[in-house]
Amino acid sequence: MTSLNHIGIAVSKLPELQKLFALLDLKSEHVESIPDQGVKAHFIDLPTQQSHLELLEVTDPHGKVAQFIAKRGPGIHHLSFLLDKGALLPTCEKLRQAGYRLTYDQPQKGAHQMLINFIHPASAGGILIELMEPQA
Repeated sequence: MTSLNHIGIAVSKLPELQKLFALLDLKSEHVESIPDQGVKAHFIDLPTQQSHLELLEVTDPHGKVAQFIAKRGPGIHHLSFLLDKGALLPTCEKLRQAGYRLTYDQPQKGAHQMLINFIHPASAGGILIELMEPQA
């Protein structure tokens, strides 16, 4: 069986992303220099859970994903993190207080009967980050 090992993210402001992920209770667990590639890799272990690849097929030519493809072309759109039930609103408030910009004032309905919000890429090192919470 094939499983997701990691998602590589090129960063220009590492401390800012480390702060953001720390607010989501995700911290670097291992750092490794890779001189042949000219990088230092900071690994953030994710909680063991079932993960998915979500392929976003455009159905609205004026929607957000269609705009993304028109601007940047197809590719990685966002990272999504599942929060415990009841954790989305307090997490959003904690992020706002720390100066992070969220896409929605209030969580919206998402796939799999989840409530969702996004951390805007302008305040997340260019990465669109989705936060999800089960509704049921």
